[in-house]
Amino acid sequence: MSIDNRVINPELAQQLFRKSENLKLKRMGAPAAIESFPRVVKTITGLWRYSEGKKYLEELIMVEDGKRRAGFPVEAQDELMFLYQLLLDQHRILNIRGQKITASHPPGTKFTMGIK
Repeated sequence: MSIDNRVINPELAQQLFRKSENLKLKRMGAPAAIESFPRVVKTITGLWRYSEGKKYLEELIMVEDGKRRAGFPVEAQDELMFLYQLLLDQHRILNIRGQKITASHPPGTKFTMGIK
């Protein structure tokens, strides 16, 4: 069975699509600012359970003397700080439970922050 594309006006279809997307955003809330940086999000999630994750977040947040980076928008910086505090809290809880994060990085990965 073929679909007749002439059933709905393309402009009307675009308007309906935009309205439905706006409704989705209102229901779900706006995406986090850090989501604008998918590589960073992927690296954070990949390193979260490892001690290397703390180092990675520190290097994203703090800029050492002499290094020049574009940085992140204020909203993304706030989210990175929140994630860093969350990670520190998780490490403290694990330490209280007697569990330690021993692996420095996930097996089979090599973490570098622009250093070769």
